[in-house]
Amino acid sequence: MGMGRMIGIGLVSLMLGVGCGPEAETETATPEVQFVDVTEAVGLDFRQVSGGSEQRYILESMSSGAAFFDYDGDGYLDLFLVNSTRVEADSSHYTNRLYRNSEGTNGRVFEDKTDEAGLRRTGWGMGCAVGDYDNDGDLDLYVTYWGPNVLYRNDGGRFAEVELGVEDDGWGTSAAFGDVDADGFLDLYVANYLVFDLENPPGGGQLCSGFKGLDVYCGPHGMVPQANVIYRNEGGAVFVDVSRTTGIDAGKQASLGVVFLDGDDDGDQDLYVANDGYPNLLYRNDGHWQLTEVAAFAGAAYSEDGRAQAGMGVAAGDYDNDGDLDLYMTHFSDDVNTLYQNQGDGQFVDFTAAAGLGGEVRPYLGWSTGFFDYDNDGWLDLFAVNGHIYPQVAQHPSGLRYAQRNLLYQNAGETFVEVGATVGRGFAEEKVSRGGALGDYDNDGDLDLLIVNLNDAPTLLHNLGGSRSNWLGLELVGTESNRDAQGARVVLFADNGQQMREVQRGVGYLSQSDGRVLFGLGTAEEVERVEIRWSSGRVQVLERPETRRYLVVQEGEEGIVAGYAGPADTEDLVARKQLVEIDSRPAVPRYAAGDDQTATDHYKAGVELYRQGRYQEAIDALRASIHMQPDSLKTYYSLGIALYSGLGRAKEAAAVLEEAVARDSAWAQVYALLGAVYMDLDRKDRAIQFLKRTVALNPEWENYNRLGLAQLRSGNLTAASAAFEYAVRQAPWHPHPHLNLARIYERQGREQAAARQRQIFAQLRPVQDQVQRHLENLAAFPGDIESRHLLGEAYVAQGRIEEALATFRQVIAIDSSYAPSHYGLGAALHYKSELQAAIAAYERACQLQPDLVGAFADLGQAYHQLRDYEGAIAAYRRALALQSDLPAVRTKLGMAYAQQGDLQQAMEAFKAVLNVDSTLVEARDALAQVYAAQEQYAAAIREWEAVLRLDPRYPRAVSQLRLAREKLVKKKAPDSQTAAKRGLEGE
Repeated sequence: MGMGRMIGIGLVSLMLGVGCGPEAETETATPEVQFVDVTEAVGLDFRQVSGGSEQRYILESMSSGAAFFDYDGDGYLDLFLVNSTRVEADSSHYTNRLYRNSEGTNGRVFEDKTDEAGLRRTGWGMGCAVGDYDNDGDLDLYVTYWGPNVLYRNDGGRFAEVELGVEDDGWGTSAAFGDVDADGFLDLYVANYLVFDLENPPGGGQLCSGFKGLDVYCGPHGMVPQANVIYRNEGGAVFVDVSRTTGIDAGKQASLGVVFLDGDDDGDQDLYVANDGYPNLLYRNDGHWQLTEVAAFAGAAYSEDGRAQAGMGVAAGDYDNDGDLDLYMTHFSDDVNTLYQNQGDGQFVDFTAAAGLGGEVRPYLGWSTGFFDYDNDGWLDLFAVNGHIYPQVAQHPSGLRYAQRNLLYQNAGETFVEVGATVGRGFAEEKVSRGGALGDYDNDGDLDLLIVNLNDAPTLLHNLGGSRSNWLGLELVGTESNRDAQGARVVLFADNGQQMREVQRGVGYLSQSDGRVLFGLGTAEEVERVEIRWSSGRVQVLERPETRRYLVVQEGEEGIVAGYAGPADTEDLVARKQLVEIDSRPAVPRYAAGDDQTATDHYKAGVELYRQGRYQEAIDALRASIHMQPDSLKTYYSLGIALYSGLGRAKEAAAVLEEAVARDSAWAQVYALLGAVYMDLDRKDRAIQFLKRTVALNPEWENYNRLGLAQLRSGNLTAASAAFEYAVRQAPWHPHPHLNLARIYERQGREQAAARQRQIFAQLRPVQDQVQRHLENLAAFPGDIESRHLLGEAYVAQGRIEEALATFRQVIAIDSSYAPSHYGLGAALHYKSELQAAIAAYERACQLQPDLVGAFADLGQAYHQLRDYEGAIAAYRRALALQSDLPAVRTKLGMAYAQQGDLQQAMEAFKAVLNVDSTLVEARDALAQVYAAQEQYAAAIREWEAVLRLDPRYPRAVSQLRLAREKLVKKKAPDSQTAAKRGLEGE
C-alpha cells in the first residue's frame, strides 16, 4: 500500500465532456433511498479471517473479496465469499463460502452450499473472477491466493478444480475475464502484488517504526513487486500464458485492481490496472493480441500533478452520460481518490476536484469501489469502501480511524455529493472494510451492496427505495460472442436522454459484481429503444422494450427471449429508516492552550502537531497564534496547509490564505498554495492569477509547471506550452513537463515535436518514479535510511547532485556507520570533481564495509584522476580480488600500470580482459598503445585493425594505426639497408 502524502497538491484538468443523459438538478435533495443492513436477516453467517488483531504482516491487512453470480441458473444472484486464514493457528476450518440465494418466508435468504458445491478449500484467499470460460451455460469461478490460484469448472452447480494452465503461484489479487480477441472465449488477466515470504518477512516479522510515529507492520516499501499474467483461452479447453508475447510481464508493479473496458470505443476490450505506488497501466487493444501500454500518454497513469498514487480499487462507468467510459480509483489516506474523465477519444483528464470528489476524502483509505445508479435517476453514482491498514492508528491522537465508514456519492449531474450519512446505518457504521460487490440479489430493480470486512462479518446492504423510479434490466446471452456477453456495449434512448453501459463483472477490489446491465430511467416512463453492440461486432436493436423487468436478450435472436422481476419494494421507507449515529467515539482532541503561552509557542505547537498528523489540534494552535499575533504571515501559511492538506477544507484554506496575501504580497509560497487550492476548487481564473504572481516572485520550475497545468485546464494552449517549456529548461530531469508538452503539441498537430517529447518522457520516467516512491515512503517512515539512501542514488542518476549530497549526508547524520551512503557521498563529490573529498568518503565506505566492490573501484578511479597511480592500482586490485569479472576495472588497472611505466603488467591486464571478451575495444586499444610504446608496431597494428573492425568510428584508432604503420616502415628501412650492405661485403 502506498503511504500518505503530507501535502499532495491535486491539480485537475478541465476538458468538459458534453453529456446527453437525463437532466439532473444542480442541487440534490436528501435521497429517499435507504440502505438497510440485512446480513443476519438473510442468513449470512460468514466471518472473514485475515491474520490476527495486531496485523504484524502486510499479508494480513489485505483481507479478501466476494462475487455476486447465479451459479445454479435459477435467475437469482448467489454469493461467493473468499476467505483468508491466520498465520499461527489451525486453519483447517477457514474456508471460502458459497451461499445460494433462496426463497425465504420473508424475502430472499442465503443458504450455505459450500460443501455441496465442492468449494471448500483452505489457504490465504484473496480475490475471485467469474465467467463462463467454456461457454457451456454455467458460470465458472477463478480464485486468487497468496500461493497457487485455482480455477473451478461449474457443471450444473457442482464445481470441480481443473488445471488448465492458470495456476499462477504468485501473490494474486484481483482477476478478470474478458474476451481480448473477440473469438467468443473469455481470456483471463491476473493482477499480482508483491513477493512475500512468510518464513522471511520484511523486518523479520517485527513491527517497524514509522507511520505517524507508530510501530506498524513492515512494507510494502522495500518489497519487490511481481509481474502480472494474462492467459489466452484456447477454445475453452486450455489457457496459454501470453504474458511475454503481449508485453504484460515487461514491467513489475504492485497491482491490486483490474477492469476490462473499451476505453477508446473501437469495439474491443482494453485493460486498466490499478497499481499501489506505481503508475497505473492502460493497455490499448487492437483486437489481435497487440496490447500497447499507453496510460501515461492517455492521461490515466498519474494524478494531474504527476504523482503515482496508491491505487487499490478501480471502477469504469459513464458517469457523465456522454457515451464513453470514465475511471475512478481509490487510494491511501492523506490523499484523494481520483476520477479520470474520458474525453471521447480514449484520452483522460484528472477531473477529481471539478467533480467535487477531492478534499474531504483525505482521512479515508479506500478499497473497493463501483459506479451504480443507486436511486435509478439515470446518473451513475459511486461508492467507496474504506478501512485503514494499521490498527495502531486508533491510538493516534489525530483521530484517524482504523475502522472507517464507507462513502456514497450521489451524482448531481456535474458534481458528486457525499450522502452516506443520510441513507441509513449501513453507510454510517465504521468497519475495517476491503472488498465490495454490487448485485440486485432480490431482482427488484435496484442494486444492493455486499461489503467484506476484515476479521469480521460481511455487510449486505439492501437497497430500499431505489426501484421506486422506473428501470430496465438486461441479461445478455452471447452466441457468436462469449456467452457472458462481457464487453458488449448497450446504449439506451429515452425521452429524457441516453445512457450507456458495458457488460463487466470485474470491478472494485478483489471482487465481482452482477453481470447484468441495469438502467435507472428517472422520470422517463418508457424506453424508445436499446442498441446492443456485441463483442462480435453484431448490432442488435430493441424497440420500446418493457420496463421494470429484466429482459433476456440472445445475440442474433429477434425480440425478448424471456423476462423476469422480483417483488417490488412495498415497505414504508420511514418505517425502515435506521437511526444513524455518525460517530459514537470520543471527539477528536482539541488543542489546550496554556495561560502563559506566547504566539510563538502556539505556532511551534501547531507545526509540531501537524507533523504528527494531529490536524485539528494543529489548526486550533495556529488560530490561537494568529489571535495573539495577527500579522504573522508564516502562521497564516501553516494554517492554510493544515486546513487544505490536512483536512481537505479547501474553502476555509482559501479564506485564510487570502487574508495572508492581503497583509503581505511578497511571499511566493502563499501564492503557490493559493493557486493549488483554487485549482482544487476549480476556480481556474483565480488560480492562474495567483500562479502568475508566484512565478514572478519565484521562477522555479515547479511553479511554472503548475501555471502550465492551470493554463491547460483553461484551454490556453499557447500560454500552457510556454510555461511547460520554461519548466523543462529549469528541470530537464523531470519527465512530466515533457509529457504535458507532448499532449499540447499533439493537440496542435505538431506530431514530430510531440513524438520527441514522448520519447524524452519515456527516458526520464523510470528514475523519477523511483524518486517519488522513496519520497512517499520517507514522508511516512522518515527513519528509513535505506529508502533515503536509495533516494540519493536516484538523485545522482538524474544529475541532481546537490540534492544527492544533502540526502547522503542526512543518512550519515542518522547512522554514521551506513557504508553505502558514504560511498554515495563519494560518488556525488566525484561527479563534482572534488576528488580529495571523494577519496575520503570512498575510503570511509571501504573501512566500514570491506566487501563494497564499487567503492574500491571508484576509489581507484579517483586516485587515477589525481595521477596517484600507486593508490589507483591498490584500489583496483582490491576490487578485482573481491570480484574478478569486472573487465572495465581490469582495463583501468592496466592503464594505471602503463601510466606508471610497468608495461608488462599493463599488457597482462589487457590480455586478461580480452581473453574473457574479445569485443571490448577499450582494452584492445589500450593493448595496442602498449605494443606501440614497446615499438612492437606489427602487434599494435593488428590490435588497431581489430578495433576498427569492431568500431569503425573509434576515436584515435585510424590516426594511431596510420602512425604505427609509418613507424613500422621506418623501422624496417634501416634493417633492409643493413642487410644489403652485409650482402655486398660478402661478395
